Amino acid sequence: MKKFAALAILASIAAPAMAESFTRDGITYDYTVKTVGESTVIKGKIVNSGEAFRLRVKNDRVSGLVGVWPVSFKADAPVMTAQAGGSAVLAAN
Repeated sequence: MKKFAALAILASIAAPAMAESFTRDGITYDYTVKTVGESTVIKGKIVNSGEAFRLRVKNDRVSGLVGVWPVSFKADAPVMTAQAGGSAVLAAN
């Protein structure tokens, strides 16, 4: 379930310039995206449960926490990478 939440977050991010929000399958996610070194950090909260999440995307790997649950998996779908100025680009792996 936690990996599904992480995948939903990654799959729904398009081009965030600042704090964003989306709802999928009745679950609302608030998040921000920023570049830290060579990684993209997606940080936010699952509004329905109050659980925080922090995902680090680097190359084709995603790792981090959803609530207190660790997640780590290969990003088979397109992965968003943040760029300077807060824009983002989708890049297929």
